Amino acid sequence: MSSGVGPGSASWTRLLVRRGTPFAALAAIFAVQALADAQSVVAFPLYLAVVLVVALQQNRAESIAVAAVAAMAVLVRPIATGDASEVAPAVLLAGVLVAVAITMTELTRHMRNAASAEQRRLDGLVASERRLRATLESVDVGLGLAELDGSWIQVNDRLAAMLGRGRDAALQVTLSELARETERSDLEDGLNLLRSGDVLRWSAELDLARPNGGKLPVDLLVARLPGAAAGDGCLLVQVVDISARKRSDALRDCAAAMRQVILAAGGVEAAMPQLLAALCGYLDWDAARQWTLEPDRQAMRARCASNPNAVSTATVRSGAGLVGRVWQSGVLAAEEESVAFPILDSGEVIGVIELISDRARTPADDEVTMLANAGVEIGQFIRRSETTQALRRSEADHRAIYERSPIGIARISSDGEMLEANPALLHMLDHDEARMRASAWPDLLRAYDQAAARSHKPSFLAGVSDGGSIQVRAATGAGTWLWLQLTATPIPDQSGRPEHVLVLVEDVTAVRETSDRLAEALESQRDANANLEKLDRTKSEFLSIVSHEFRTALTGIQGFSELIRDGGLEADEVRAYGGYIFNDADRVNRLIGDMLDLDRMESGRMAMRTSDVDINDVLAEAVSRAVPSAASVEFKSDFDPRLPIVAGDRDRLIQVVSNLVNNAVKYSPEGGMVTMSSRVDGRYALVSVTDTGIGIPAEEIGHVFERFRRVRSGAAQSIPGTGLGLTIVKQIVEMHGGKIWVESAVGHGSSFHFTIPLAPEDANAMQLRHG
Repeated sequence: MSSGVGPGSASWTRLLVRRGTPFAALAAIFAVQALADAQSVVAFPLYLAVVLVVALQQNRAESIAVAAVAAMAVLVRPIATGDASEVAPAVLLAGVLVAVAITMTELTRHMRNAASAEQRRLDGLVASERRLRATLESVDVGLGLAELDGSWIQVNDRLAAMLGRGRDAALQVTLSELARETERSDLEDGLNLLRSGDVLRWSAELDLARPNGGKLPVDLLVARLPGAAAGDGCLLVQVVDISARKRSDALRDCAAAMRQVILAAGGVEAAMPQLLAALCGYLDWDAARQWTLEPDRQAMRARCASNPNAVSTATVRSGAGLVGRVWQSGVLAAEEESVAFPILDSGEVIGVIELISDRARTPADDEVTMLANAGVEIGQFIRRSETTQALRRSEADHRAIYERSPIGIARISSDGEMLEANPALLHMLDHDEARMRASAWPDLLRAYDQAAARSHKPSFLAGVSDGGSIQVRAATGAGTWLWLQLTATPIPDQSGRPEHVLVLVEDVTAVRETSDRLAEALESQRDANANLEKLDRTKSEFLSIVSHEFRTALTGIQGFSELIRDGGLEADEVRAYGGYIFNDADRVNRLIGDMLDLDRMESGRMAMRTSDVDINDVLAEAVSRAVPSAASVEFKSDFDPRLPIVAGDRDRLIQVVSNLVNNAVKYSPEGGMVTMSSRVDGRYALVSVTDTGIGIPAEEIGHVFERFRRVRSGAAQSIPGTGLGLTIVKQIVEMHGGKIWVESAVGHGSSFHFTIPLAPEDANAMQLRHG
C-alpha cells in the first residue's frame, strides 16, 4: 500500500480492530436481543450509542455503514416475526439510526474542521509569539509590555540593559520609576492620559535613572493596545537610546558655544569662566579648572574655576598627577572621575583644563576629539588675546603720543584727503578739525606741491618715498602767517603699497625768521664787503686816474714853464706854450669841478636853477663849443623845430650835452660823424647823440654810467678820461626827471639818448623838475 499499511503490520491490526469493533458491538447487542427476545425498541438505545460513538470517532462512510448494520439489526426481528405493529416502529428507529449517523458524522466533521482550524490558529499564535520574542530580543531598541498601571509584563534584554538591571530586576520596577525624579511627574502625566483614553500614544525625550546614579538619555514612546473589554488593554513601550545623538549634539553645541564666547569676549579673563561653564553645562561635568604656567614656568597653578568648590590654590609640577602628566605629554589623559586636556599654542603646552565628575565616567572617542580641538582653539584664542592686548597697549601708547605730541601730526589718505589731525596741529593753525579738513589742509597741500616743484621734488600725491622735508608758508585761522616744515612719510599696507601718509608739521617760523635775519645779515655783510671792495677798487682807480690826470697836466705845465723860464723863445712860441699851460690848468680845474659836482649831487647839495630852456639852443651851443677842437669830425644836426620848451637848468643841460658830444668826438675816428637830434616823445623831449666811433662791448654797456668806469678793451684804453663824465650826466638827467640810456655795438658806434620832461604851460619850476 502506498500508505505503507499492510497485512500483518501493527497499523493494520489497529485499523482492523478500530473498524471491526463497532460491528462486533452491534453483533453482541443483536445476540443479546435475540436471546432475550426483546423488542427492537428495547435494544435501540444500545444501537444508537454504538452509532453515536462511531459517528464521533470515525469517518462518514464507516459511520453510515455501522448505522446501516444497526438499522438492519433493528428490522430483523419485526420482519422475522411478521408482527406488523412492530415493523413500523422498527423502520422509524432504523431511519433514526441512519439519520443520527449522517447528522453526527457531519457535526463531527465540522467540529474536527473547527478544531483543526483552532489548532492551526493556536499554532500560529505560538509561532507569532516566538517571532515576537525573537524580534523583541533582536532589535536595538528597548521594547516591553506593561499594564495600564505601569507594572511590567515583559521587557526585552535591550530594555533591561538600558535600565542597568537584569530582566527579572527590571520587571520589579514600574514604568514611572524609570525616569529621573525631575522628569517623573511628566511621565506620570503621560501615563494618566493613556489610561483615560485621551491619547493612544505618548512620547518624550527624558533621562532614565540607572542604579549607579547615572542617567541615560532616551526617546520614550508609549502606545496603548486595546483589550477584549472596555477599560482593558496594555501598554507597548519603546525606548530608544539617544545618548550618542545627545552626546554628539552636546559636543557640537559645546564647541559652538565656546567659539561664540571666544568671538564675543573681550579677553581671556572674561572668556575663561564662560568657557569652563560651557564645558560643564553641555558635557555634564560637575566642575572645571584652568591651570596656567607660573612666570618661572616651573609649575602650574589653578587660575580659574567653574564654581567656588573647584577653586584650588595648589600648584603642580610637570609629570605629577593628572594635570602634570598632561602638561608633560601634551595629550589628553583621564582618571576614573576626571579628565584633563592641554591648552596648546603652536604645539607648546601653555595651560591645562581639568574636568571633574562626581561619578566614574569614561569619555568617548568623539568627546576626546572635541576636547583636543578645544584645547587648540583656546590656545590660539589666548595667544590672539595676548597679541591683541599688546597691540592695544601699543595703540594706546601711539595714540597718547599722537594726542600729546607738541608737533602737529596729520594722517592723509592716498587720495590726499585729511583723515585726522592731532590737537597740536589744530592749535598751531587755529582751526577746528572740520575747517582744517575743508580748507586749511587743501591750502597746505597746494603750498607743499608748489614748494616741491621749486625743489624739483615730486608732488604730494605723486608719492612720498624718502621722507624728505619741505618748508611752506601758511596762514592761521587768526590771520597770522607761519613758516611750517612738512615731513611726509608713507604708511604701507600689508602688500607694501602706500595706504596712508603721515605728515609731521612743525612750526619753524622763529627758526626761519632767525635764519632769514641771519641770511639778510650775511647778505648785507656780503654787500658791505662788496661795496668796500668796490670802494677800494674805486679809490684805487680814482687815485690812479686823478694822479694820472694831475701828473699829465702838471708835467705839461712844468715843462712849458721851464721852457719859458729858460728864455730864448720867440713871442709866438711863448704864447703857444702859455696856451698849453692854460689848457692843462683848465683840465685840472674841470677834473676838480667834476669831482665836486658829483659829490654835491650824491649828497643832495647841488642846487638847480630851473627856467624855460630851448633844448635846440642847448644842442647848438654845445656843438659850437666842440667844433674848434674837433676839426677831424663832422657834425650833423637833426633838430625838431617844433620841439616845445623844457623846464631845466640850462647850464647843467649844456654840461650834459657837452659831455656827450666830447665823448662822441673823443671816441670817433678821423673823418667820423657825430649826429645830434631832438624830437618829442610823449611828454618828454628826446635828445640823441650818435657817433660812428669804436663802440662799446655788450658786457660793458651796463656799467658805462658807473663812476670811474671806462671801457678797457681795444683802442679805448689809450683815450684819456676820468670816468666821471657819464656818471655826472646821468645824475643831472635824473635830477631833471628824465632818464638816459645807450645803444652800442663794437665797431658800429654808440647812441646816447636822454629825455627831459616838457614844461606844462601851468607848471611851476618845482613841478617841472619832478613832473
